[in-house]
Amino acid sequence: MAVSCVQWLYIYSVGSDCILRGVTYSAGSDCDFHERLFILTRIVANQRTRLRPDERRAQLLTCALSAFAEHGLARATHSQVAERAHVSVSAVYSYFRTRDDLVSAVLDEVADYLDRIASETLGGRFGVYDALMALGHRFAQDALDQPDMLKVWLDWSTGVDGASWPRYLDVLDRLHDAAAAVFEQGKKEGVVSSALDAQAAARIYMGGGHTVALMQFAGVSRRELDVVIDQLARGAMGVGLGSPVDGLTAEPTESG
Repeated sequence: MAVSCVQWLYIYSVGSDCILRGVTYSAGSDCDFHERLFILTRIVANQRTRLRPDERRAQLLTCALSAFAEHGLARATHSQVAERAHVSVSAVYSYFRTRDDLVSAVLDEVADYLDRIASETLGGRFGVYDALMALGHRFAQDALDQPDMLKVWLDWSTGVDGASWPRYLDVLDRLHDAAAAVFEQGKKEGVVSSALDAQAAARIYMGGGHTVALMQFAGVSRRELDVVIDQLARGAMGVGLGSPVDGLTAEPTESG
């Protein structure tokens, strides 16, 4: 069966999986090789940018994190997101109808990230010292691996007069509660003093997380980071330098 170029393009437009089904075309087709290749290239290019709604929203959120990390929560716009995603501004508005919607979605991502890393490090898998060290190193590593996420977090934490500040305090309360639970467990196990105020220790340690992230952005050495994280954990636990922690002498060691 001979297939014209127009028919061939139509077949691809309404059934782009026809090649996967093994459909072939006769040598007598009106399309020569170069015409077929051109049509196929255009179709494949279009398919690569045609995302499902959930995929498109995830892509736009990634671009929004980038825009907010660069321009700040108070200044990032739909158009900056669109430019990064290579879509129209109206496409961004179709997913986030107002700037408040866009900000809220970005902060949802940051809040979920903070809750997740707190759960993964402070959720009971480790002893007190190891849990605190794990979270400190996570902040340091994620400043390299997920810099946009960390930059938006740091920006959010300084917006004391902004509309999103009460929401940040809610997230911070959850982080403090997760850390305080670790300190309370340490008190039961006799690892830290029974006189330790768990909530105060949690506030001290979580505040140090900002310092660790900022140090990584400043480009300090890994050795310096290890020392700061170790002393931050010890200080929050009320344990002196050189003293055994969780049965180990926690001499800071340089990791890779």
